[in-house]
Amino acid sequence: MISQDFLKAIAPDRGISDSELEALLLAIEGHSTSDIAKQLGIREEAVRKRLGEVYKKFHITGFGPGKLAKLQQLLVSLYQEHQMRSREQREPGEKNARSYQDWEEVPTVSAFYGRTQELAALEQWIVKDRCRLVALLGIGGIGKTTLTAKLVKQIQGEFQFIIWRSLRRTPPINEFLDDLLLCFPHQKTDIPSNTDSKISRAIEQLRSSRCLLILDDVEAILNKGIAGHYREGYESYGELIRRLGEKPHQSCILILSLEKPKEVALLERENLPARSLQLSGLKAPEAREILKSKGLPEDSEWDTLIKLYRGNPLALKIIATTIQEFFAGSVTEFLQYNTLVIGDISDFLEQQFDRLSELEKDIMYCLAIAQEPISLPKLREQFFLPVSPSGLLEALESLRQRSLIEKGQDSATGFTLQPVIMEFVTNRLVEQVCEEIATQKLDKIQLLRNQILFEIPAQNTLKNLETRPIVTRIKNRLFTMFRNEKLIEAKLSEIQSLLQDKSPLEIGYVDNNVRYLLEQFKSKLTSPLKEEQL
Repeated sequence: MISQDFLKAIAPDRGISDSELEALLLAIEGHSTSDIAKQLGIREEAVRKRLGEVYKKFHITGFGPGKLAKLQQLLVSLYQEHQMRSREQREPGEKNARSYQDWEEVPTVSAFYGRTQELAALEQWIVKDRCRLVALLGIGGIGKTTLTAKLVKQIQGEFQFIIWRSLRRTPPINEFLDDLLLCFPHQKTDIPSNTDSKISRAIEQLRSSRCLLILDDVEAILNKGIAGHYREGYESYGELIRRLGEKPHQSCILILSLEKPKEVALLERENLPARSLQLSGLKAPEAREILKSKGLPEDSEWDTLIKLYRGNPLALKIIATTIQEFFAGSVTEFLQYNTLVIGDISDFLEQQFDRLSELEKDIMYCLAIAQEPISLPKLREQFFLPVSPSGLLEALESLRQRSLIEKGQDSATGFTLQPVIMEFVTNRLVEQVCEEIATQKLDKIQLLRNQILFEIPAQNTLKNLETRPIVTRIKNRLFTMFRNEKLIEAKLSEIQSLLQDKSPLEIGYVDNNVRYLLEQFKSKLTSPLKEEQL
């Protein structure tokens, strides 16, 4: 494939005009003359004339479609010569880095806000401290890739090679190493066949040259469940990261990921030249610039919006567009609408949530039910089946690494969810609980078995308990689904009948939750809508 940047670079030397270049780029991509005419809004005769001029300027002669094939062959040859010259010019010891091969995947940083402290810390570790391994971590949309693109432009003069690889498509380790080794100009053609030797060869190259190797989307090769562990068949990436951190070389590997690979944590503990930075949201002044760039008029509630979304740049861009389109740019009106989770935001939270272990999901549901910070001892009490202290701490640490839980403001030891994640998990819980009630199949009941929907009372009674917000949400959803109180009660009573002769382990919290919901409906036979109007 011929780089479009290369074609644009050589066009002026050949006297090719912008209009001719437009036609050429489309022709190289395989578009027909009629397609090109439609895309450019011109007649087919004009397309043929422009391409005819290009052929002349590249001294391509002949007739018919064969001219384009000749031109493509010539351009491929010129592009390969250009790459060879570029590689030969990058001799060891020379501080003249070029964006080497994968810059197609690097985002263009047109607008960049804040992050001065983060940039300074990363530059200190990579350039001055010469760390061999640095991990930049954070929840989706927080700006890891954009920050790295900005950083690379600042420090590119410190490196002979800058290689950017995304692991989004999960390349097998040997395919990745083959590709990496071929980036180096002095690489021998006899690449080793086994993984261990390939890693050793890569370290040799990183030792002889000053290279910045960026690995983006590393979470793609990590397994679902407790953070930091690898998918089956990708464990050798862990060995690669470990050796790159342990073995002496003059290069730096920068990892971008939702989660911290376990080898990074181990290398940090052993005081090796490895660091990690957990990226948080933008501060209010920088976040306001995003809202301004989206054309939102100044609003007294801007800071409230920024706080609710914890300064997440992507979330703010998405929600600002929604506010502009549906609320005439008024943040105040949007907040009165009382919802934070919309389409794209829900989608990337769904991707994060699906990566969690069952225990991590149970913790998230517990926090959503409580709607307030919960201490560690109280959290452990919420589970029907006993959870080991070490297992609970491991799951909490995994959630903290993923930026999915936070400490409550009023409690030094309490855990809670930030507002957007709280709403997302609550929505998910309500839908699943109501679906379990609707299907009435005991083997499909999970949340009603594992989660207690109410504060467990000191005395053995379900009467006069304070109704949690989550229960009100469940009642409202059930009314929407069935539109009949008696039918809802019948559904709940049917679940009770399914519990007969079942063991306590099979029942879990199902009976408690169903009896509590029945008590709620029997004590108040008015619909939620009528209750709100009273």
